[in-house]
Amino acid sequence: VRQFFRWNMKRLFLILALLLLPFSANAQQAFYADAKVQVKSYIAANNTTAIVIKSTGGTVYSVDAFNNGGTIAYVKLYNATTATCGSGTPMARYMIPFGATSSGGGFNVSNINGDAYANGVVMCITTGIADSDTSAPAASTYIINVHLR
Repeated sequence: VRQFFRWNMKRLFLILALLLLPFSANAQQAFYADAKVQVKSYIAANNTTAIVIKSTGGTVYSVDAFNNGGTIAYVKLYNATTATCGSGTPMARYMIPFGATSSGGGFNVSNINGDAYANGVVMCITTGIADSDTSAPAASTYIINVHLR
């Protein structure tokens, strides 16, 4: 009886391993770098001029921003080919925090599926949270990287 039980357990484990093998092979192939994803990097100027990141439709996969000053700033992304900061409604808004001792802060927001922008991607950077805000950020204080395709 004991030998019969061992033989059946071995057989069961073999069957389970064979059933799970295709899933483990696919899992290794699930994550890969997409060579078409670009990174656009910007250092904020002391103005609120809209920045056209992409003038045609695209997908934003990640936004990261860093702050070496003591003032919060806001990144606003628009689904447009052109924009005027302080007008319209952003498709996405991000707050760039500062460090506890003003020695640096920031964020990274990633979306493996991406956010679709049918018209284009335009960015504004202001120091006010309101969509209508036109307060300019301090120059050379904020770095913004947008990963898109």
